[in-house]
Amino acid sequence: MIYEGVLAKVYLGAVLPVLEVLSGEDPAASSYAGQWTGRIRFAVGLSGPRCDVVFKDSRVKVEPGARGHSDIYLFFPTAAMLNALFSGRGPGFPIPLKGFTRLKGLLVFSRLAKHMETVLGTDAAPEKLRARLTLDILARALAIISRNDPEMRLLAEKVHGTVRLGIKDGHAVQVDFTGGEPKSVTGAGPSPDLLLQFATDDLFLQVSQDKVDVMAQACLLNVVFQGDLHLGQVVNIFLDRVSEYLPPKEVAA
Repeated sequence: MIYEGVLAKVYLGAVLPVLEVLSGEDPAASSYAGQWTGRIRFAVGLSGPRCDVVFKDSRVKVEPGARGHSDIYLFFPTAAMLNALFSGRGPGFPIPLKGFTRLKGLLVFSRLAKHMETVLGTDAAPEKLRARLTLDILARALAIISRNDPEMRLLAEKVHGTVRLGIKDGHAVQVDFTGGEPKSVTGAGPSPDLLLQFATDDLFLQVSQDKVDVMAQACLLNVVFQGDLHLGQVVNIFLDRVSEYLPPKEVAA
């Protein structure tokens, strides 16, 4: 079962933050971001998730919590409406509480979101950038789902340790289950209790799209899986859950 409220948190807290790295690393994204200066707020319900997408100096910053001033305020009465917009599964029009006449800001965001979808879903961008963005989404989504999905939260309460996912000699992310509240961290932190490492960016991307046999690659030592085996079993369950919330074709807005 997919919980709409959890999926909304994944879109706002795991997918949208990709725009930060994308606008800093990808010239086309930076060009789009530089076409407008301002703050767009996304809010779900009266007490649901919210965040601000801030455009300034050709860069994008995503701020959780959404406090203070906003130039455009997009209110979604239900999580299902926001999810429909981000997944493209149906109409998901927000109620514009503020700034709907500022069409340029909305247009710039739309163009940038479409570009993000192209980067993540096609071969249009360098493998290293695509792998980095996908790893970041994966770690954040894993932490959000393990905190908020009722079934996964019960499972997360029973595990303790840190998990690192990454590319050999490349980008890495970690998810920390040691504090009772799973958290994701970009970059390689202290020695993890469980390591899941891929030989190349291309191999990781193929695995994330279910295009290769992971066990076969592990036998060839192209995938390294070492550390706490119990934690590894639980993480496999979490990763399967992430793929249910964000199938490969739906990782972008």
